[in-house]
Amino acid sequence: MTLQARYLTCAPAPRLREFVSHYWLSLGYAGATYVALPDGAVDLVVQVNGASVGSWIYGTTTSRVDIALIQPCHYLGIRFRAGQSRHFINATARELIDRSEVTDGLLQFNLGDIPETLTSPTLVDRLNHLLLSHLDNQPPVDNPIDDVIRLIEASHGTTRIGEVADTFGKSRRQFERVFLETVGISAKFFAKIMRFQHAVTLIVPPFNVPLADVAADLGYSDQSHMSHEFRRLANSSPAQFLGEGVVFLQDRHSSSLDTRVSR
Repeated sequence: MTLQARYLTCAPAPRLREFVSHYWLSLGYAGATYVALPDGAVDLVVQVNGASVGSWIYGTTTSRVDIALIQPCHYLGIRFRAGQSRHFINATARELIDRSEVTDGLLQFNLGDIPETLTSPTLVDRLNHLLLSHLDNQPPVDNPIDDVIRLIEASHGTTRIGEVADTFGKSRRQFERVFLETVGISAKFFAKIMRFQHAVTLIVPPFNVPLADVAADLGYSDQSHMSHEFRRLANSSPAQFLGEGVVFLQDRHSSSLDTRVSR
């Protein structure tokens, strides 16, 4: 049977959603490159090419990166929420910025038979069980910076950094140091990325909000300011971005994987 090329995403089990944004699966993707845009998050990526298996940790990027792909391959990704990879990976987000590393010695858990089950209908259940078991064995430690990250995300990057820094409860210098160590980038740059990502969501289908309206609603000084941010982060203007029809790692509007959860 020939497997149809697909790109799929799925939410993790409810208990994991504080730590994991989503799982993504690329089956037989035929493209030569994959476009990754800044997102403030860390991905665990598994590549299966016949009997050959590889796995890497991808840190967030500070600008658009075109990642070369090997064909024909299947790819599985676990996308950790901003700042939450620390519970699963033996490296800080700051150490991974703009780079990828093989997982040897970096993962705090064993992938087990996950690479062999990418086309199995039980894949999501297996991923949930794997990560939940890890958290049961190594309970996560809360950090006040997590509340700051959530505030920035909830406002789509439009809140003032000074205001969210005050909620951290320590000096501004300590806030900046901890945020950089936990997320890998500054709070100000993270807010820019969150605003950019929300702008992308609004200008593409199904919303198709006019560019001028998006710029005004998200607090850009004008449409030119928004275009400048797009060029900085996506290497294209909003209009060019729409014309390219970019499909990238962070896409959350693809078809769903099996959405069953085990716990």
